[in-house]
Amino acid sequence: MELLFSASANAQAIGGKIPLPPRRPANFGVTSPVPAQEAAPVVQPVKPAPVKPAAIDISPEEMLANINESLTNLKQFSAKFSQFSANGQQTSGKLTVLRPGRLRFDYNPPSTITIIADGNSVAVIDSKLNTQDVYSIGLTPLKFLLGGTINLARDFKVTEVVNEGERIAVYAEDSSTFGGTSRIVLGFDPKSLVLKQWTVTDPQGYEVNVVLANIDTRHEPDPMQFVIPESPNSTRKK
Repeated sequence: MELLFSASANAQAIGGKIPLPPRRPANFGVTSPVPAQEAAPVVQPVKPAPVKPAAIDISPEEMLANINESLTNLKQFSAKFSQFSANGQQTSGKLTVLRPGRLRFDYNPPSTITIIADGNSVAVIDSKLNTQDVYSIGLTPLKFLLGGTINLARDFKVTEVVNEGERIAVYAEDSSTFGGTSRIVLGFDPKSLVLKQWTVTDPQGYEVNVVLANIDTRHEPDPMQFVIPESPNSTRKK
């Protein structure tokens, strides 16, 4: 099956030129008074440029709690996705999510794969081979997108939460996936906490990276998109 299931801040030194002392007057050291017009100019001290305070990093526990809240509040979205495999293969398509429980991946040609989650099961449909493999949602890492209330520490074994600058990364393991334990890395936008990518490494070591773009959270998708069609070639995987 297509494997979709599959901070410190850098201190910035602010430099400034050191002001040179005034040129020594010609009559320096002479006891006679210096005329007022020949007095040395007053040198104003140079004020250092203001330094912005460094951002205060919150704890990994707080970061994870904020991510859980953001995902839970996101009831629907659609996005374009690009999928990259370790063997160099690249595919793309559209992802549509209607929580709780419903999800759909439509792959662009020449791929013939469609993945549909209807709230109970996930079907991987190959129109070219005329096959339909059905899995329990609980057997795939897709469940992190589909719960009513999302708690990543409940669904996975979270091993690390790190602010990596361009993303907040959640590293996790999932021992309930089909075939054994999968390793998962979820990447979130550090400002909006919107999910923007994930990487899944399956029990056999096969890795897939999925990147999301053009995310639309405003339009509610048609619920009929998430109906798994009946098929005589449907096979349920346990």
